Amino acid sequence: MRILVAAERLGRAGGMERYLEIVLRALAARGARIHVIARAIDAIPDGVHDATEIVWADEHDRPDDAARAAAARALAALRPDVAVAHNVMDAGIVEALRAAPRFAYHLHDHRPCCPNGDRVFPRTGRICTEPLGKACAVHALLDGCAYGPRRRTATLIRRREHLRDALAAADAVVVASEYVGARARESGIPAERLALVPLPLADDAYATAVAPSGAREIVFAGRIVPQKGLDSLVRAVARLAPARRPRVRAFGDGPALAEVREQAARAGVALDAPGGVTPPVVRAALDAAAFVVLPSRWAEPFGYVGIEAFARGRPVVAYDVGGVRTWLDDGANGVAVKPGDEAALARAIGALLDDGERRARLGTQARADAERYRVEPVVDALLSAYRAT
Repeated sequence: MRILVAAERLGRAGGMERYLEIVLRALAARGARIHVIARAIDAIPDGVHDATEIVWADEHDRPDDAARAAAARALAALRPDVAVAHNVMDAGIVEALRAAPRFAYHLHDHRPCCPNGDRVFPRTGRICTEPLGKACAVHALLDGCAYGPRRRTATLIRRREHLRDALAAADAVVVASEYVGARARESGIPAERLALVPLPLADDAYATAVAPSGAREIVFAGRIVPQKGLDSLVRAVARLAPARRPRVRAFGDGPALAEVREQAARAGVALDAPGGVTPPVVRAALDAAAFVVLPSRWAEPFGYVGIEAFARGRPVVAYDVGGVRTWLDDGANGVAVKPGDEAALARAIGALLDDGERRARLGTQARADAERYRVEPVVDALLSAYRAT
């Protein structure tokens, strides 16, 4: 099978880039010949035959005609069996790739169906479940969505609708959680085109032997931005008595990192936040930690760090948002907390730290549940979506 992949970026250590590294290698191992076009290329993953950079439009800009023509030329030259796009935000590129014998679009996040990109109302912090379209214009006025009550908000909404219409014509739209699938259906993506395929874990993500940790140490991993909620976690930990507070190890980089470090210092919370690190460093930290906390304020499309924790036999305490319940079974492999309730988050963290027997039980189930995210069955499901039926 020849596969032409279009992606925003190759090689950077973000969630989608990690996904591509795992999946493209596995597809190549199955005999697929992988060609990639990408808006930016930092490094080429193993298994990719060749990669070409095409600088198509940013998510806020109008489609780039020159980039569309370049994508069409790549498609004509490579003659793939299937073209696959990963969160390509230029509708012209999507339309060009639809000329392939089969076309699949991976909907990794909310941007194609949300002008804000994160499904959070700026003024209230509430999560939006409205479909793309007129409601976006209303909430631009009421909640400051997009650019607020300005003409360019209407332009941005039209561009998102153009992209939505382009991907709605795909042969398959791949989503990792039913939550994202529901939002896509409500925004006009035909239900029969949706393929629910979970995110995969590479084999080396799994711990071969798991032992509960007695350390009063918890882990956060993700981009350090307000939506990911590290500041909310710090405030929750600060609610605990000083003697009961765990050490917080936070892995990831982002514009809010310096501010959160200062916040933790003022609150008396021990925060180890070295910035971006390699996956082996994160895995070692997971092995040493009591559990993982996912305090996201936005509607997490999936919550990849959750299953990474599970693979190391660590339960997760998380705000109950977005697609988190795809993998989090409250009381069985972790703890779900009312979104944004920092007092409840503090209670959940304190209770789980104080109950080693419960942590061990949740961690054992978490490790068992991680098996459903092995890369091989995920690739089987992807190939079914990619092949014509």
